[in-house]
Amino acid sequence: MTVAPQAPARVPDQVPARGRAARLVGRAPSGVRPYLELLRLDRPVGSWLLVVPGWIALGAIAGPRDGALLGLLLLVYGVLSRGAACGLNDVLDARFDAQVPRTAGRPVASGRLAAGRALVLCVVVGAVAPLVLGFWSVEAVVWAAAGAPLAAVYPYMKRVTHWPHVWLGITINWTVPLVYVLLTGGIGLGGGVLYGALICWAVGTDVIYACQDREADVRAGVRSAAVLLGRRSRVLVGGAYAGCVVLLAWFGTVAGLGPLYWPGLCVVAGQLGWQVRRADPTDTGACGRAFATNPLCGLLILVAVLAGRVGTLG
Repeated sequence: MTVAPQAPARVPDQVPARGRAARLVGRAPSGVRPYLELLRLDRPVGSWLLVVPGWIALGAIAGPRDGALLGLLLLVYGVLSRGAACGLNDVLDARFDAQVPRTAGRPVASGRLAAGRALVLCVVVGAVAPLVLGFWSVEAVVWAAAGAPLAAVYPYMKRVTHWPHVWLGITINWTVPLVYVLLTGGIGLGGGVLYGALICWAVGTDVIYACQDREADVRAGVRSAAVLLGRRSRVLVGGAYAGCVVLLAWFGTVAGLGPLYWPGLCVVAGQLGWQVRRADPTDTGACGRAFATNPLCGLLILVAVLAGRVGTLG
């Protein structure tokens, strides 16, 4: 059982949630709100970063009918599984979160929600998430459930290595091999290259995210590449994003995407370059703003892939 954190109950997040989702959660009854915040329903960026990789894979290989149905199921699965994973992370890391200004206001870290109740909710939601894909097939449920241990182990990675971002990349993009197996019977070269490209993307985004908490993480004893590299974190982000673009270019060739894919890939490369330029590791606000543009980046990749398939969908 996680030890109750020693932190003031009213310490707010340094960066409050914004947007329509945050306003809806803010209107919920006070007794319900901590549960919704635990599942990050007020902060949907992370859910998009889990859902979009599956949509990109669908855009590369699915027909319109299969893509629409499985895409909807992946959306629900992504929101639920991301919520369960974040909640579990909060329970396990409550002691650390209470020492970091940006996370001290989270429900468990602030004491607004008991760790036991939070854990029960995470287990229930995490069990339901793969079942959503039962509307597609039993095989889909099995593959989705196989990714759950990856998410469960992630909170421990930042205690034993400075590279938890790689594990997160493998985990958050699990829907890519899932989609390829369900629709083609195997991952294949194309699925493997796309998986690798999106892992590189996730590593870069997560290092930017970690830069927001670097100084607090040093005090709390939490490990990350941002802690290890400090100001040089931007070099790592640039390298990860460059790897993403190179692998996406390879993917375009392997997948036989048409000429419209390449202008789209140039736009993606430009957006990633903008992130590298703006994400100053010493400026938490700049890192937060750069990180928040990644759902747009994912959608740009999706649009490029769909454009590359013009004339082949049917």
